[in-house]
Amino acid sequence: MKTRCEGCGAKIQTTDPTQKGYIKSEVYLKNPDNFYCERCFNLLHYNRNTEVEYSEAGFLENVQKIAASGSLVVHVVDIFDLDGTVIKKINEYFPNNRILLVANKFDLFLNSVKVTKVRTYLNEFLKNQNIHAEKTLIISSLNEEDIKRLLKNIHDMQDGQDVYLFGMTNTGKSSIINGINRFYKKDARIVVNNSISTTLDFIKIGLPNGTFIIDSPGIINDFQVTYYLDKANLNLLTPKTFIKPAAYQLNPEQALFIGGFVIIKFLKGTRSSMIVNVPSGVVIHRTKLENADAFYAEHKDDLLKIPNENERSKMGKMVAHKFTFAEDKKDLTISGLGFVALVGNGEIEVWSFEKIKIGIREAIV
Repeated sequence: MKTRCEGCGAKIQTTDPTQKGYIKSEVYLKNPDNFYCERCFNLLHYNRNTEVEYSEAGFLENVQKIAASGSLVVHVVDIFDLDGTVIKKINEYFPNNRILLVANKFDLFLNSVKVTKVRTYLNEFLKNQNIHAEKTLIISSLNEEDIKRLLKNIHDMQDGQDVYLFGMTNTGKSSIINGINRFYKKDARIVVNNSISTTLDFIKIGLPNGTFIIDSPGIINDFQVTYYLDKANLNLLTPKTFIKPAAYQLNPEQALFIGGFVIIKFLKGTRSSMIVNVPSGVVIHRTKLENADAFYAEHKDDLLKIPNENERSKMGKMVAHKFTFAEDKKDLTISGLGFVALVGNGEIEVWSFEKIKIGIREAIV
């Protein structure tokens, strides 16, 4: 009889529906060798999440366990949300572990984007953040050749030990595990979902050399947009294919709305391009600067659609960030949503919710 859920790795229990690993006793006894906990069953069949508690103490216990093992750590990040998913303390957590940094979700970029350029950007970004990884890879978990390349690098670096996947929620760790399963023609399917913390405990996948790749619970990231969205809106903002950039020409004294999440107010400068890279479910709207505040007040719940009132209340009050951009292209980053490439010259005031991370960087493409 198995004792852990095949979908999230949680230890099975039959007493408390609010805790991880819950399954009705009659369901478990009916098929004790092949089952999902109630939460994973709902995610798989009804796309419905059941909230469970996730403790800081549990996270630190996982970190200590991985660090003590001396195993290879595969740090998975979202290349489309690099600033929001790179773990700045990764070397502090694992000072004696070899680290392979894997930037997933390259499929969200257009086919014209060169992986060599993005790799150069990634390595420079890590250097500036004082993050050391023995090797970096850029992949799509949906691409079999990328999974094959990842497995070769894991084999070359693991020194006969188990391997741990480690990263923020929704970076695609479970999708990578399923890609590995497909590569080895295994039937087991890890639950992949855009809900926060789909994986709740360690999940082991056996490799032909007798070692295991182990998916660890994702680190909850409360400065990303996605952390605060309800299930319906999260589904609307989860990309199903590549994200198509949308270019807008703005003059000073104009404003650009990125859904109801962000207002970019173009204060001064020259006519410039703002190239928006966000999921297609986000409404983009341009208006005169003098009308921006009134437009937001009137249309945040209809035309702009997302976030809704409940989501806004969780993200806190709106605050302003000021940035300048010149001849070198810059990216305005919105953690958990995407980025806006700024091409031209000017000064902008960016209004967003206080709990959402907003930043500016050298352009990634």
